[in-house]
Amino acid sequence: MMNMKNTVSGAFAAIAFTTVLHVVPAAQQQCLHGPNEDAAQKARRTAALRLVRAVNTAEASEAFRSKNEYRPLSDLTVDLTTAPGFEPHFTTDGKTYVFLLIDKTDACRFAFSTNQDGVIFQGYPIDYDVQPIKK
Repeated sequence: MMNMKNTVSGAFAAIAFTTVLHVVPAAQQQCLHGPNEDAAQKARRTAALRLVRAVNTAEASEAFRSKNEYRPLSDLTVDLTTAPGFEPHFTTDGKTYVFLLIDKTDACRFAFSTNQDGVIFQGYPIDYDVQPIKK
């Protein structure tokens, strides 16, 4: 019984060690939306940008109709499925809102963000030194 337990423990340790060796830290992986962005990733990024613009537009028209009160994302007529692989984060207190759209498929975590001012920002977490994307 003790020998089988040692064998199982040893096999588990070998698998775990091999897995660690094959995992490349995110900082060493290629960012999807940097200067070497391919056409498919550019199309995904463009779709995500359109979604962020659609949220700003919907909030602006909803706020106009409801006396300057911003609505929850679930109340807006926007299709979140138009940006596959991007995860939305949204919050509002009725007077302001913040929308963050993070690319969950990008090891470097590219994101768009915006708020009630309508300005859209793009970027990466501070841990990454990624060159800006040229238009």
